[in-house]
Amino acid sequence: KALCSGIESLADLAGKNVITQTDSAAYDVLAGDEATKADLKATFASLEPIGEYNTAFMQLETGAVDAVACDLSIAAYQLAAKPDAYEQLSEQLSSEHYAVGFKKGDEASATQVTDTLKAMDKDGFVKDLCDKYADQGMDYANWCLS
Repeated sequence: KALCSGIESLADLAGKNVITQTDSAAYDVLAGDEATKADLKATFASLEPIGEYNTAFMQLETGAVDAVACDLSIAAYQLAAKPDAYEQLSEQLSSEHYAVGFKKGDEASATQVTDTLKAMDKDGFVKDLCDKYADQGMDYANWCLS
């Protein structure tokens, strides 16, 4: 989940200035208690949170920072917009699941969405979608619906 310019691996972030969005999953991973990521963060010259990713990527382009840590979807969007401006590492900081949330007590919406997702899974659409986007980190093995 790191998006970097001229950096080949997470180890190459040692001594570098890294930026990520405040309250993002990337910041939580790097600033959290997990020993391996805390060790990685300790090698950085700095890890700075910023209000939003657009500014972070502008800072990367100007050379104000060396790397941006972000979600894969953010990286994919930025790479699509400027494929020659950025380089994405093959290593990931973490993996996570996403969920659909509803207002407490809205059982009707929750049931409708759950039933629709189950139908999409049963007919193979979800597996096909995961296979189509496997190069972007989608993995059917991570699909969980109860």
